Amino acid sequence: MRTPVLDLKALQSFVAIVESGSFTAAAKQMNYSQSAISMQLQRLEESLGVALLARTSRQLKPTRAGRKALGYA
Repeated sequence: MRTPVLDLKALQSFVAIVESGSFTAAAKQMNYSQSAISMQLQRLEESLGVALLARTSRQLKPTRAGRKALGYA
């Protein structure tokens, strides 16, 4: 099994999303658009083959796989 090659900016965006609690705040922090942050997270989830965030109407929480990825990030 091959280890996926991960994009450093996507990992940084993921950490910013978790730390700030929102895509919008992460985008401001990273100086990107909100849509760019969303696309980076989507590509990261696709490359890992797992969902990294559990999205509810009020908050974002890392999934079990997301918490594990945070440890590596």
